[in-house]
Amino acid sequence: MKKGQLIMGPAGSGKSTYCLEVYKNSKEIKKRIKIVNLDPSVDNYFYPNSIDVQDLIKTNDVMDEFSLGPNGSLIFCMEYLIDNLMWLKNEIDSCFEEFFLFDLPGQIEIYTHSSLIKELTKFLILSCQIDISGLFFIDSQFLGDTAKYLSGCLTALSSMVSLEIMTFNVLSKMDLIRNIPMYIFEKFLNPSFNLFLKDLDEILNSKYKALSYSILNLLEDFSMIKFVPLDLTKFESLLDFFNLVCNFYEIE
Repeated sequence: MKKGQLIMGPAGSGKSTYCLEVYKNSKEIKKRIKIVNLDPSVDNYFYPNSIDVQDLIKTNDVMDEFSLGPNGSLIFCMEYLIDNLMWLKNEIDSCFEEFFLFDLPGQIEIYTHSSLIKELTKFLILSCQIDISGLFFIDSQFLGDTAKYLSGCLTALSSMVSLEIMTFNVLSKMDLIRNIPMYIFEKFLNPSFNLFLKDLDEILNSKYKALSYSILNLLEDFSMIKFVPLDLTKFESLLDFFNLVCNFYEIE
């Protein structure tokens, strides 16, 4: 059975870099990799030998024809993809590769405010017969801003609950924060959100404290958020991470 990863997360979090590095190291990883670009708005497209949603529809064409803005055009394109999923199935069925990386757009609303990605996920599992796991990326530099970090945790949790698939949350760009002491870093990998109460007290207006405490309690109650660090400048980090995710398929 074919395997696949949904590569999710905000723009600039390292999703496309991850896909490219996995593809470049496919021999060492011992997988035949096919990248599937599902971002119809990407300008500098550089994936070799890939499936590209822009062969079906592009946001620039939608903006010109319907006078929509960037976000409206993206939603239109994703809805068009969902209406034409047989195109995607035909592309996948024609591939000899057994491992697919689905590089999704960085606009968070398609994960949290609509069912588009959930419908796509169900189609890939049921119709394309692909074992799917999710990777949700956030930039490790979020660790320097408690509010940004918690926002990333909320978005990751929302995606996990919505898609209902095994999801690994990834702290990317670890090469940029190598100087952080390990005892500080570890509280972000497997967070106990009550530890962030003091940080929020220092940066938030008092009128937002009740809301902030409610958000922390929500994250604590679900207890689903854990992060795996990833440094794509080190092959060992990439290999360890990829093997960790692939072990999920072995267990299943």
